[in-house]
Amino acid sequence: MRYTDRSKLNARFRRASIALVVGIGLISPAAVRADCDGCVVAAVNAHKEAMIRQFQQLKEFLGEQFKTVRQSIAQVEKDALRAQADIGFILPSQSCETATAAAAAGPARDRAESYHRAFNHLRRPERTGSAASAAMFKAQVERYCTAEDVGSHGCTQASPQPDAPFQTETLYSGSGLGDAVEPTQPDTFLPEVVSFNEDRIADARRFIDNATDPYPLDDLPKELRETPQGKMYWIRRKLLEGRLSASRYSLNHALAWRTPAAALKGWLLQVWQESKATEHRTALIAALPENLSYLELLKTEVDRRFASPTWYAGIAGNPPAAVTRELAYMQALALNLQYLQLRQGERVEYLLARANIGDAQQERRSLQEERAAAINLVQSSATATPPATPPATPPEGVAP
Repeated sequence: MRYTDRSKLNARFRRASIALVVGIGLISPAAVRADCDGCVVAAVNAHKEAMIRQFQQLKEFLGEQFKTVRQSIAQVEKDALRAQADIGFILPSQSCETATAAAAAGPARDRAESYHRAFNHLRRPERTGSAASAAMFKAQVERYCTAEDVGSHGCTQASPQPDAPFQTETLYSGSGLGDAVEPTQPDTFLPEVVSFNEDRIADARRFIDNATDPYPLDDLPKELRETPQGKMYWIRRKLLEGRLSASRYSLNHALAWRTPAAALKGWLLQVWQESKATEHRTALIAALPENLSYLELLKTEVDRRFASPTWYAGIAGNPPAAVTRELAYMQALALNLQYLQLRQGERVEYLLARANIGDAQQERRSLQEERAAAINLVQSSATATPPATPPATPPEGVAP
């Protein structure tokens, strides 16, 4: 190759190299800038997403804190209201003179006691044994025939209260077999009734009369009452009625507990309202009869706790303060039951004393017989003819 051709080729190569370098210099900054812009955008977007997540977490955190604060405020308000209500039930310092918180509890028990006293003075109008027997027979035929008695003794149909005046269930569980008798089902055969209606009260009164004195003794004719014997008979009959009154008193007490009174339901509803016991109150009120007896009032207070599974669940889930209040209410109920047990113990003790007196009367009659026998023996000895005595011997020197 010639020198001139080589020179031209080198010159041309240098020009191409320079053009390539210049081209690279012109193109590379734009490409680099494009790549850098993408990195910046990606970084900004990532930072933005991180900030959004942090703000969301902060928002959730603040929301939980605000919720806790609101709950705390609400709890403080509830505690304040509860404290105000509790303070309202604190007895004043001069409680013996000015306290009236327990005034509503009196009518409930007093009403049962007043019924008790009223029933204790009830007597059947018949006085002679024959009239009492006739009245007993008439009532049995009209209201208390059993299925086996139909067709005999004057019975034409079986009664829903068979033999009620002679059955103990009549007094303690109510007379009758229920509307749908089914021996395999509870509460259909001799159901437990603790609030009597008028028919059940009449049946219970007949049972008490038959149990204590089925054939009451009649008084003497008027012309004999003022004689010494008539006065003695009058007093001795009073003594007999006094002994019978011990049993009548206890049986009448059982009937008085089962006699309904409208005031008792109002008292119980007031207790539930003041005790703030709102759990299942609507269902409890719906189950209460319009006229409530004192025994059913006590049974309701026991059953709504012991016999209610929801009560156990409530006790397990309630806060300690609510459980403490419930324990206080139960202690108040237990205090009342202890008082009733004290009164029942008095009746039981009196009945035992009367039974002991009855045993002593048997010994008294034995002693009276022995005394009469001893007196008769002495009197018979004194009135007997004395034995003949020999004539007295005169002293010596004295002519007979």
